[in-house]
Amino acid sequence: MDFSLKISHLTSLSAASNGQQLGEKFIQYSFGKAELPALPQLKPMQRRRLSPFAKIALHCAYESSQQTNAAFDIIFSSRHGDLDKTSALLNDLAEKEPLSPTAFSLSVHNAVPGLFSIFTQNTAPSSAISAGKESFLMALVDAYARLNSYNCDQVLLIHADQALPEFYVEYADESQVDHAFACIVTRVEKAPKAIEKQTPNTEIIRFSTTAHSATQDNVANSTPLALNFVTWFNSSQSHCNLSSSDKLWRLSRVEQ
Repeated sequence: MDFSLKISHLTSLSAASNGQQLGEKFIQYSFGKAELPALPQLKPMQRRRLSPFAKIALHCAYESSQQTNAAFDIIFSSRHGDLDKTSALLNDLAEKEPLSPTAFSLSVHNAVPGLFSIFTQNTAPSSAISAGKESFLMALVDAYARLNSYNCDQVLLIHADQALPEFYVEYADESQVDHAFACIVTRVEKAPKAIEKQTPNTEIIRFSTTAHSATQDNVANSTPLALNFVTWFNSSQSHCNLSSSDKLWRLSRVEQ
């Protein structure tokens, strides 16, 4: 697989900030209640219904999309989704307690893009993706397919994940960090003028993959791949390798 995309207006949040190194040991970082974004764009009643997971995702979505007024497709990716909310619902089922319709509607994997579409009155198509450790990379593949298969000029890509609830921590296979990012993705051949005029952090990125054995060096160590991508994107390095269980993703910046 080999493709290129133009990525701009990247906004990110991570509980493991200020240079904290995750390294090879599994570590957990979570946002405290006071550290969550305020989301002043929303009405108080709307904000009260949002979980921490939804708040960090929506914050990044608003920040990345605020400089374009055009309608845009939305692609949301997350490995686990809002697992805190889902776990609470599963516990209610186990205890034979009635489920909250509101909690259920906000727990589904496409809740975040659905909410963002409602809040911004964006009626363009949206999708939600979960593909294990490669969830955000598969979202980029989806973005490339959309941009090159029908009349779609730009995509808002949103990714979010949280530290696992305590019940699931023993099954973790990477460090658990509350994090989210969003960006505008466009075709390399044709970028909308609204994006061309404002390029605070625009890069053309080439993505290529090769077969990769789990026994080979894991370049990403235990850090979620999305966090490795954001760190590299905001750096001056020209290349980056992201490894999953069976593929090695090679990322490189392309001169514009």
